[in-house]
Order: sequence, then structure tokens, then C-alpha cells
Amino acid sequence: MKKIIVFMIALLILFTGFATPNYALSDSQSDSIQSLLDDASRISGVPGMSISILADNEVLYFSSGYADREKGLPASEDTLYELASVSKAFTGMGILLMEEQGLLSMSDPIQKYLPWFTLKYQGKHVDMQSITLNNFLHHTSGLTNGSHSQNIPQGNTPDMLQKTVEMLVDSELSFYPGKQYDYGTVNYDVLGLVIEIVSGQSYEDFMREQVFQPLGLHHTYVYKEDAQATGQLAQGYRSSFFMTTPYNAPDYSGNKPAGYIISCTKDMARWMGIQMGIVQDIPEIFHTVIEKSHQGDMSVPAVNEMYYAAGWSVNANQTIIEHPGGNPNFGTEVAILPNERTAFCLLTNGANINRSMVLKVKDILDGNLTQSYEISGTQLLDIILSSTTIILCLLAVLFFLLGLRRRKTNERQPMTKKRIIVTATLLIATIVQCIMCCALDWSTILIWQTYSVLTALISSALLTTSITWFVYTHRYNASLRK
Repeated sequence: MKKIIVFMIALLILFTGFATPNYALSDSQSDSIQSLLDDASRISGVPGMSISILADNEVLYFSSGYADREKGLPASEDTLYELASVSKAFTGMGILLMEEQGLLSMSDPIQKYLPWFTLKYQGKHVDMQSITLNNFLHHTSGLTNGSHSQNIPQGNTPDMLQKTVEMLVDSELSFYPGKQYDYGTVNYDVLGLVIEIVSGQSYEDFMREQVFQPLGLHHTYVYKEDAQATGQLAQGYRSSFFMTTPYNAPDYSGNKPAGYIISCTKDMARWMGIQMGIVQDIPEIFHTVIEKSHQGDMSVPAVNEMYYAAGWSVNANQTIIEHPGGNPNFGTEVAILPNERTAFCLLTNGANINRSMVLKVKDILDGNLTQSYEISGTQLLDIILSSTTIILCLLAVLFFLLGLRRRKTNERQPMTKKRIIVTATLLIATIVQCIMCCALDWSTILIWQTYSVLTALISSALLTTSITWFVYTHRYNASLRK
């Protein structure tokens, strides 16, 4: 009888929110996971990271580094991070819940809810009756990151979601709706506004009252101020020139349905358990909604063998359900493997992390203890551009000084035709680079990319300017032979 009681208590703890972590791994496996996280933090420069692992119905938590390095606040399973694009699965859940409640249908045209919303394709207005909520849910609307995410307005006023969607009015679509799947974060902002229109509530209040609270996600937030009030919100960081510094990115409240929900690995463990059917103490309606949310749109070709569902990227047989996320100063990854009863959630307070490290954590669970962290493409780009900046600046100074040395002579040689052509070519190259520097959207680049992108371009322009100066001054010669 005593064993049965203990077993029932353990189940109750597991199903009511993973209140107590249960470390069932061997010491060597735990040490390997912790070592991997420590190496990732050290090598990437990302100050803090936390991971929750569901394995065989048990939850495991690991953290490394600092939620706030300057304050000495360590990262833990209670640390709150921006979820970035992992937020989309919550918005997908919200709008599918409304469908299950009979408040809307995902096959409804968007014009039914946003009659003023218009889009163009090849210069002509698209029939908005043919674009459904499903097109936005599955990223088949023609709104893509490559063409439509750069101008998301900054701000945190209550009308920012409305302003964000209004910014998309009459946008030129990248492809005709329904023809392909191409990821575009703003699709979920459109869905967020539909949630507001249909519910009569703000997106934030709807999600909190209709999704988070019924699902027992009591440490998941839609208002940054609420997260800050807990004292657990991580400071975000960014890395440039081999250094990591605190960075407070601009507010994009209008992009909240797509990328700015805030949570911790403890709540995310429960969220993953809900997705896998491990957590049962939720309203019955959500079981149907969850099943729908994992169904990818197979009417369009897969991208890298993955289809898009409702805030999830899934393969054809749904043995992989995952989603990465990256904000200017946070990085996330959620991977669920239903057949293996395993799931991972990695949350970090820097975008420099290689999110595929969750695969290495799985390898450790499978018994392959020797795993090493590999730098991310973002970090590699910064290393290359930072090194390039330094080299180009040194060369620019060298050619400038050599040009000054030549310039000090008093005797001249006439400019040759060859030298005129070379000088003119270099001058044109300098002007082109300067135009490129001025034409680029630096306000967006400096928020979302490493600063070394800018410095590499500027240093390149400086080098061509110095070389132009050096070639031009060759007309002066201090040692003319008699």
C-alpha cells in the first residue's frame, strides 16, 4: 500500500505542473549535459541558458550561467526568457481554440474579420475572399520574412497590433496565396488581430484568460511588465567584436503573437507535456485543439522535409514537432519527439547560440556522453566580419600613410593613362560602397544583426578610399633618377 501511495503522489506531482524536478539520469549523463551547457555558454558568449527535458514521463532541468550577469543573478528553471518564434504555437493554440468553440472557422476568408485588409500580387489586388485564416496559420499567404518583416513598427502602446497589421495593407506578396509555404512572422500578427476582433478582448487578455490559466501555465506572460515584476526576467544580450554586452532591444508589441511571449523552462516543460498528452489536468476541449495544432499543411510542398502546422514545424508522420526562435537578444528551441516520449526546450538570453545543441543533449540521453558544442552560424559570421574589419582598417591606415609619404615630394611625374583608369575604377568602387552603406536599412540591421556587419562595410569603403589615394599620389616621386 505504501508503494502505491508513493507512486500516486509522484504522478500527481508530475501531472500538476512538474513542481519538483526528478533527475533520473545517471550521474555521468547529468554531468555531460551540464558540461555541454557550460561549454555552450563559454564558447558562444551567451551569459545564461536553461533547458528542460522530458524523458520517459520525467522532467529534468539544467541551467548554466547568468540570467543577469551584471547583477550576478544565476539562470534557473524559473528564469523568464522571451520565447521568440516559439510564441507562435501559443497563438496557434488560441485561434484553433476559438474554432473549436464555434467562434470562427479556419477556412473563413480573412476579409470576414478584417474587411479593410488588402494585399497585392504582381501589382494587382488579390481577391481577399480567397485568402483564408489557414493561409496565415500555415505561412502560405505570401507574406514572408524576406519581404514583409523589416518594417514592423516599434512601440508598446495597446494599438500596436492594429498598427502592425495596418502596415501590411497593400503589400506586394512574394507568391500567390496557397501556392507554397514560406515562413513569415507577420502572419501570426494577423491571426493575433483576428483573435482580438472575434473575442472582443485584447490579444494579451484572451491568451492569459483562455489559454495560459486553463492550461496551468502560471509563469507564462504576455505583458513584459508582469514578467519584470517577478524579478525573474532575464537580461538580454548581444555579441559583437568577440564581446557580449547587455542589450535592451526595442519593443515590438505588435509582433507579440509571433514572437514576444515570455516564459521559463518550468512552464515550458508543462507545455511540452501538454503537447505530448502526458499532462491530463486540462480542459477536455484542448485535447482536440492540440491534435489539430500538430497537423501540417500538406497541400503545399514541404520545406526541408517539414510542413508547417499551427506554430509548429512537423514532418509528414508527426514524429518530429519543433520550432526555433530568435529575437535580437534571446534564442529558443523546442523539439518534441512523440514516438520517443522525449522533448526538449532550450531558452537563452542571447541570439548567438547554436540551437541545434538540443540534438546533442538527446545523444547524451541515448548514451553518447562525449558531445562538444559547435559555434553557431551567427557567431561565425561575427568572427569573420570582426576579423575582416580589423584587417581592412589596418590596411586602410597603411595605404593612407604610404600615400602621405608619397605626397610629401616636390617633383612630379605626369599621370599615365593606366593610372588614371585604375584611380577612376577605385574611386567608383568607393562611391558604390558608400551608396550601399547609405541605402541599407541600418535601423533594422543594427537591431537584428551583429554590429560587425556595419563596421565591415565601412572598413571596406575606407580601404578602397585609401588605395585610391595611394594610387593617385603615385604621380609624386621623391627619387626621380637623373
